[in-house]
Amino acid sequence: MNRTKTTLALAAALGIPATLHAQLAPPPAAARTLTIATLAPVGSTWMRGFEAWNRELRRRSNGALALRFYPNGVQGDEGEVVRKIRARRLDGAALTGVGLAEIHRPVLVFQAPGLFEGYAQLDHARDALRPELDAAFERAGFTLLGWGDAGMDRVFSTHAVLSPADFSHTHPFQWREDLVAGPMFEELHARGVPMQVPEVLTSLQTHTLDTIVTSPIAVASLQWAAHLSHMTELIVAPEIGAVVFGHAQLESLSPEHRALLRETATQYTGLMVRNVRRDDDNTIGPLRQRGMTVDTPSAAQRSEWHAAFTRTRARLVGTLADAAFFQRVEHAR
Repeated sequence: MNRTKTTLALAAALGIPATLHAQLAPPPAAARTLTIATLAPVGSTWMRGFEAWNRELRRRSNGALALRFYPNGVQGDEGEVVRKIRARRLDGAALTGVGLAEIHRPVLVFQAPGLFEGYAQLDHARDALRPELDAAFERAGFTLLGWGDAGMDRVFSTHAVLSPADFSHTHPFQWREDLVAGPMFEELHARGVPMQVPEVLTSLQTHTLDTIVTSPIAVASLQWAAHLSHMTELIVAPEIGAVVFGHAQLESLSPEHRALLRETATQYTGLMVRNVRRDDDNTIGPLRQRGMTVDTPSAAQRSEWHAAFTRTRARLVGTLADAAFFQRVEHAR
């Protein structure tokens, strides 16, 4: 006789009403807590979305399944986070394009400069290629649960940067593992300053850096905006991201919990993408109010930028993906 049957038999023998049997039943299995690393800062749009996802997952699983997020990059840079997932020291992560490229490099094509004019084109292309991307991530031992973008990249600097010639005199932040920034900076005749994301704020304070290519929501959330006085009103590229889990970690869940995690991930990553896009656009006004100047390039200057972006994409063929993949992304826009 198993423990539950023994408990119920004892309750009957003692004359305890059937309605109280449950009080003597063994407690439910301990809650499974899934660990997720992210660079997102506490209090940011991303973390608010993650916290809402966790509440919903706990509610729908009756407390049997929960998420524990490690924000602010406390689990290390994204390459280290990917290695920890492979070693099963973490269950998953919310990664930027840099981290996703550690798993499947061609995903960075979606972050190639000048490729998309807006979110609609990005969504069309990713939706069209999603089956191919899902299969590639699974082969690498990961499951892509949902996109989690970080806005549209622009140039932020301590001085006006209207043209590629202006950019050539800057000292821009270059994320060490970023395979796109290096070739782009070379086409813009600038030399990047390699470092990791947690080092950027100090480098701005010490004037090691004077320029960052990132999104308005990121520059505000990471407290970089206080050290930058100009934004160029020119979209460079989308800042892509996604929530991924180790395939083995997902398979260790019951089928019911695995389905619930997937369902809630789809719901809340979709919500976060919408919120981030809204907040990214809405951040520009407050940045202006705090004294940031928004500089608008002329038509001729925009042509110079896009020519440099086109040359950059040509250089990235063979590094990020083959020409055929680039063409599939372009045709799906």
